[in-house]
Formats: sequence, C-alpha cells, structure tokens
Amino acid sequence: MSSRDRTTPTPQLALRVAAFGIVAFGVFAVLFLRLWFLQVLQGDQYVAQANENRARVVRIAAPRGTIVDRNSKDGSGTLVDNKLSTIVTLQADAIPREDVTTINEWGQRRGQYEARVDDLVDELMAPTTSGQRRRYARETQAQTDRRRRTVTRDAEARLASQRVPDLRVSRDASPLLRSRLQAVSSLLDSSTRVLYERVVSSVVQLPYAGVPLKTQRVSSSIRNYILENPQKYPGISVTKEYLRQYPAKQLSSQLFGQVGEIGDDELKDPRYRGLVQGQRIGKSGLEYEYDSFLRGKDGEQRIEVNAANQPTGRVTETPPTTGDRLRLTLDAELDKTAQFGLRRQIGRRVDDKTNKRAGGAVVALDPRNGEVLAMDSYPSVDPGVFNRISPGKLRRLTGAKNGSPLFNRAVAAAYPAASTFKLVTAAAGLASGAIGLDTVQGGGSCITLGTQNQKFCNAGDVDHGSQNVTDALTVSSDTFFYLVGAKLFGAPNQPLQRWARLLGFQRKTGVDLPSESAGVVPDAAWRKSRDEAEMQCREEEGRDSCGLVAQIGDTFKLGDNVNLSVGQGDLQITPLQLANAYAGFYDPQGQVREGLNFPTPHLAMQVETPNGVLQQRFKPKAPRRVEFPAEFKAAIKQGLAGVTVSGTAAAVFAGWDQSAFPVFGKTGTAERCDTSTGTACRDQGWFVGMVQDPERPIVVVATVEDGGFGSDSAAPIVCQMLRKWYDQDPARVPCAAGPDTAKID
Repeated sequence: MSSRDRTTPTPQLALRVAAFGIVAFGVFAVLFLRLWFLQVLQGDQYVAQANENRARVVRIAAPRGTIVDRNSKDGSGTLVDNKLSTIVTLQADAIPREDVTTINEWGQRRGQYEARVDDLVDELMAPTTSGQRRRYARETQAQTDRRRRTVTRDAEARLASQRVPDLRVSRDASPLLRSRLQAVSSLLDSSTRVLYERVVSSVVQLPYAGVPLKTQRVSSSIRNYILENPQKYPGISVTKEYLRQYPAKQLSSQLFGQVGEIGDDELKDPRYRGLVQGQRIGKSGLEYEYDSFLRGKDGEQRIEVNAANQPTGRVTETPPTTGDRLRLTLDAELDKTAQFGLRRQIGRRVDDKTNKRAGGAVVALDPRNGEVLAMDSYPSVDPGVFNRISPGKLRRLTGAKNGSPLFNRAVAAAYPAASTFKLVTAAAGLASGAIGLDTVQGGGSCITLGTQNQKFCNAGDVDHGSQNVTDALTVSSDTFFYLVGAKLFGAPNQPLQRWARLLGFQRKTGVDLPSESAGVVPDAAWRKSRDEAEMQCREEEGRDSCGLVAQIGDTFKLGDNVNLSVGQGDLQITPLQLANAYAGFYDPQGQVREGLNFPTPHLAMQVETPNGVLQQRFKPKAPRRVEFPAEFKAAIKQGLAGVTVSGTAAAVFAGWDQSAFPVFGKTGTAERCDTSTGTACRDQGWFVGMVQDPERPIVVVATVEDGGFGSDSAAPIVCQMLRKWYDQDPARVPCAAGPDTAKID
C-alpha cells in the first residue's frame, strides 16, 4: 500500500479528538473530587448516620418547671411540681381510621342521650307544688343527694329505649385494633375490654392524641421488653413522663390549667416551633400562658441494636433540661383562708336556682400594682386526680351537677353585682352633675317612677330616710340610687353606662389567664344587638326560639336603668372586675388624690431557674388612669368606710381595729329568681373590702351563689381574709354575721 492510501488526520479531526480528551478528563476529575469529598470530608457524617440507623431513640420528657407562691422557700409554698411515671401508649396513628369513625359517631349519640337524661333529672327534681317547695327547702344535703339518685334512676328508666349501649371490643373494634390490644394485654395485666374502653374514652375526648394504656406501676422489665421487641407490639410506645402533681391539692386549682400532648393544629403554631408529636405542652391556665418558660428541653436515650435488630446492651443518654420555675404573686396562706371560707359558707349545698351544686369565688389584689394575692373558685378539685381516675368518673366529677369545679368563677363567671355596683352609680351621678355632694333624697321605703308608676323598694322595705350620697352608701339605700338611675336615663352619653365602662366593666382586665369574661353593661344598643342575634339564630337554625331573649323588641326603658343603678337587671360582671374597680379608688393611707388608677391584675411575679436564680421579673403595667375629682372620691370613700363601722357590715367587723386598719367596704345582695312564680330561691351574696395600709394594702371580693344576703355570706369570708392578712386576733374579731344583717343588704 502506498503512502498515499493512508488517511492523514485533518486539522478539524485533531481538534475534535483534543476536545473529547479534555471533556473526558474533566468528567473523571469531577468523579474523583466527589469520591474524595464523600470519603474524606463527609465520612464522619455518614458514619454518624449509619450509627443512627443502628440505634433506637427513646425521647425522655423534660420535667416542667414548678409553680410556687410568692413566699416559697426550700420547697414550702410549692403549688405545682412533678412525679416521674412510665407510660405505655397506643400511638394515635396506630388506631385504624374505621375505629376512630366508629368511636366518634358513638360519642355524639351517647352525649345527646346523657344530655336528655340530665334535662329530665332537672325537670323531675324541681318542685311543682307549694308542699314540695316547703319539703325540699327543709331537706338536708344527704336527703337531696338520695332524692337525686332516685330521680336519676327514674329518668334513665324512662329513657331506656333511647339509651346508647357501650361499645364492645368483640363487636365494634376492627380486627387490626383488636389484635394490637390482645398482643399487649397480658403483658400489661389487663383485659382487652379494659384497654378498648380506654381507647374509646381517649378518642372521644382527644381524638388526635395517643391513648395511655397504662400509666402506673409499669416496671422496668415491661418497659425494656416492649422496647426490645417492637415487632411484637406495633403501634405501642413506652416513655417516661413527668406527670403534674399538686401538693396544695384543691387550692386555686383552676388557675394552673392542664398539660397535654401537642395536637396537629398546635404543631403549626409558631409558638411551638421545633416541637414534635408526642411532646406535652400547657393546654390551659397558667400552664398555657407561661408554657415557654415551664416547658423544658427533652432528652433522649439511644439503644444500640445489631443487624438482627437485637439490643447490644450499649445505651447512651442525653439528660433532659428541667423547665424554669414560675413564682406567682399568690400568697398560699391567704388563699387557704379564702378556700376555707368558701367551703364553710357553701359546703355541698345545691343551688335553688340551677338545681346544681352551688359555688362562689374570692379575689384579692394589691391595689397599687394589680398583684393577685388570692384567687379561689369553689367548688374545686385536685387536678392530680386526672392521672388516677377513668374518663367517665372524671366527667362526673367535673360536670355541672358537681358545680363545674374546673370552671374559674373568679374570672369567667359573670353575675349581677347588686349593691356593690352603687360605687359606679355614685361616681356617674356626681361626675355628670345629676347629683351633688349636698343632694339629699330617697326617703321612704319605696318610690314610684315612670309613666306606669312602677314601684321600687328598699331591701326588706326599710325606710332609711332622705340622705346624701355618703350616707346612702353606708346604709345601702336602694331608693337613693333608684332616683340617680332615673335621672341618668336618657342623659347625653349615657353617664351610667359610660362610667361603668370607665371603671372597667364590659372589658377584660388583662389578667394573665385565658378565658376571661368581659361581662355586659346593658343599654339600648346592647338590647338591639341581642334581638338581632336571636333573629339570626332562629333563621339559621329554623327554631322558634334560641333563648337569647324572652321577647324580641323589648327596648331598654327607664326601669332597666333604675335596676342597673343598683347592680340588677342584665348587668353581668366578674369578681375580678369588681375587685379591680374598687382598686381604682385606692389612695395611700391618709390621702385622697385626684383621679382613679386601675391596675392590670397579674399572677406571674418572676421566672427563676430550678435552683432559684432569677431569670426574668415581670414588671407591672402602668395603671389605666381616669380623671375624677378628689372631693367626689372622698365623699364616696367616706360612705364605704362607714359600711364596716355603722352600716351593713358593722356586725361582721365587730372588734376590728379600725384605727390601725380602716376597712372600706360594700355589701351586695343580687336577686336571682322571679319571686312571682313562687319559686324558692336564695339570693347571691357579695362583699368588697379594701384596706389602704401603707405597707400591705389589699382589696378583697367574695361572692357566694345561693348565699342570701351579702352581709351574711360574703362579708364574713372577706373579714377572715383581712384578719389573716393583718394578723388580727380571731377571739377579738370573730368575723361572724350579726342577727340583724339579713334585714339590710
């Protein structure tokens, strides 16, 4: 072959070959660098991930911070702390969807049936003849309880055809759920029936939470066996949890709230960023308000397993970090006095109006800064029982029949204020010019007002004579304040309603608790909006009545304003609002200053480490100021000072050292039943007391549902609390109602 037969590479081909070589070299270089990066730079990371894949991680819940009172030292004054418990749980995602649907549908039907039974019991318990009213009024508490049990059995018998039977594991559980419960039942020494009942109760109450199958006496051997054999117990987890316990038992229990597993919606909330399913958070009360401080940081336990998924015996643990301690403004000893007073006045009495257990509330504030010194709602319950009793017993224990002991009456219950509201009427009358300091009026036991000559009378038809505003407050003359209410009706800017709102009613106080009620100060606009809500409800729900109003079109009239002037009618206020309104009239002892200053009530004083080192102190908010002439304030407070010396609460404060600790007070008795129906129903008692001591000033409010006259029921409680606060001798100050107090207020 000649040299001419050989193909000579062209310059273009040579260029292509060179380009290909460069690309090939680049690809190999990239692969080499990537291999070096994975093996050298990220080798430790992948080793860690491999180790992670060979370990089972068990979360160790952090203990929540304790809650203590203002004087707590060395464990004394502890209100809420923890106890460690091992819990075996059926995870929420291990409950088949068909079981969740079955249980939820059953729960709705069962709840409707139980509501019908309750309604029928109420109907059967109510007296229908005058003889029954007299007989029931003489019953002891034990007799009433026995009658209720008999009536309940009768109601259930009448509604037997409507009863919704309990769900049964053999009939209603899915095969998958039944098999999971059977697998663990013998290990937990419990029947599948009992475990299924716990699943049903838990799904009805907390449909998206895991189900605690066993919370007590879970041995370490049971715990380890479940952890080491997860394939035998799918959907079953074992954790160590710190459960809340309450050394002070029922004391102020409604304040603390409950702790529970975080829900799906809460996981989306920015305040819970970083938390995962299964962790516990504050759900209500102070536990909710200060969750970020009380909630610690969870630890974890890593159990190493081999390729066969068997534990190797090597365990590493990162301990949890305990949450911070929350120190409250509460004084536990003063709070105990409040609780004892409520219990002694109310006991287990059934309220004549509601046919349910009667209740009451006490609030004590430092008027300078709004610190809550005591807050008690009765009846109460030890929240620690939630860890020990079945959901069914819990519902019965905390239901309306037992007075709703989880309901905080101090901030969420709204009532007519009765004569304690005369503080507002006096301020409105003086500030608007409807009355002056020298106005004298109100003589006679009754007066007639309006075009229809409607009759309004003093309590007990007593004639206090014509008086000025100061004396009218001391003796609680209704007729004096009826006339003020009549003069203020139709006046520009509605002075009575305006001053009620200026003093803090129909607005939340801002206390650091959820579920505070704003209450109602009624006027024409409120009546109109209530009618509109009733009509809208009827239209949307197709009902003849939604019960919001007795009669549509019942406008706000002169008589309504007159009733409002003595704290009756549609007025709704909370005990905390009332305490704060009176706190606005506080002056340093011996002084009367211009203006009213209303503090913001608060319970949290400071946050500390578990060892007591101060982390953060909560500074009280600046008081809300309302301009008010000093001479008007002096006249009103002079009348309040006379209440405990010569007025409606003089008998209760007999022996009190008024020279050292003068008490400004006001009684109140709220009518709660329409006596024209003949229904026997006791009134609601109120008392407010304030002492302007230079070092330890205090305002205390007590109210007793079904308590009768305020001087009989509420004033003794406040007296006992002031006696405790100022260390007065019980022998010299017995704080007992006198024989004549029931005739005056």
